[in-house]
Amino acid sequence: MSEFQTRLDAIAAERVARHELISRRVDTSLAESQSRTDDLTRETAATVQRLAEQAARARTAAGWERPEKPDPNASLGLDFEDPEMATEPTNRHAPPPEAATRRGRHARPDDPEDDYSNKDWLG
Repeated sequence: MSEFQTRLDAIAAERVARHELISRRVDTSLAESQSRTDDLTRETAATVQRLAEQAARARTAAGWERPEKPDPNASLGLDFEDPEMATEPTNRHAPPPEAATRRGRHARPDDPEDDYSNKDWLG
């Protein structure tokens, strides 16, 4: 029986040693992973900042963004009388799209009363 107990103790000791080895490997791996993640985070933040500054310089150099340039329409003094008119589309007087022509049995000539393309709805 003591031989059996000795074998069980050896197996238990080996299991504990393996568990400690695995734990150390996991801790080392987690520490390396965290270190690499921190490095990548710093590199990414620096790259994003560098690219944002580069894009801002490119916009300024291309003329898209010039804070010192005044608005050319400000000197004209033109404002909309009705604030809602400022949001209306500019092609409000465009003719309506062509209606689909009727075909077959129900085809009939277009009635001039139904033609509202020249109607001034705002006047």
